[in-house]
Amino acid sequence: MTDWTRDGARRKRKRSGLSTKKTVISLISIILISSLSFIVFFTSLFEIREIRLHGGRYLPFDSLKTAADDYIGCNIFSFSADDLERSMMHYAEVCDVSFRRRMFHTLDCYFHERIPVALVSSTDMIGVDALGVIIPQRPGSVSWDVDLPVITGIDSQEIEKDAGKIKLAKALKVLELLKEFGFSPAEELSEIHLEKDDVVLVWMGNGSRILMGKDGYHERIRNFKAVYDVLEESESFPKSIDLRFERQVVIR
Repeated sequence: MTDWTRDGARRKRKRSGLSTKKTVISLISIILISSLSFIVFFTSLFEIREIRLHGGRYLPFDSLKTAADDYIGCNIFSFSADDLERSMMHYAEVCDVSFRRRMFHTLDCYFHERIPVALVSSTDMIGVDALGVIIPQRPGSVSWDVDLPVITGIDSQEIEKDAGKIKLAKALKVLELLKEFGFSPAEELSEIHLEKDDVVLVWMGNGSRILMGKDGYHERIRNFKAVYDVLEESESFPKSIDLRFERQVVIR
């Protein structure tokens, strides 16, 4: 046998050996990956056994816990987080929710809740956040803060309709501007009354009525701030402060 024939045979045996080795390694890898996948996804090693709820004062924890308990026993990696999120977001009190997996059996749910900035006096007293989202007062949940200003003049039949939403947005805009100008609604503002298209504020303690008119609230509250500082120094408040005029404040 010539030298080149022997070299060719050796190279062929070497290639065959390498190919067999690669095949064995591939099979072992497939077996290991399959075994690991089976352990992770099809055994109880990573099943959810506890779901913990975090955050929030006004959240309906009993209802949220019931929704979460449906996922007890699911795989911590393959459960549908989107479905669980939709279940949680069904409640108006929930603004946002995120999840964190804790090895091996615990899922933490972190809530960002909607905080009421005012109460709406309708058939029942209901909360409303800064964006105008209605937050119901559920039986057994924490009562609303008694210091929140009350919005009146929106009846129960119109609160979910366009007319009611426009009124509510107007009241919340005035509330936002009061805070912007340094007022503390929790300490000073008793009521925001919507009278047709007009906004009337009722001040805490002395019961003064501040007539805000239909629009231009930024300028009107600026004028009110200037008058308020003077009245506060004199420690005397009139029965009404009329801000509806363009260049004057009428005090009665």
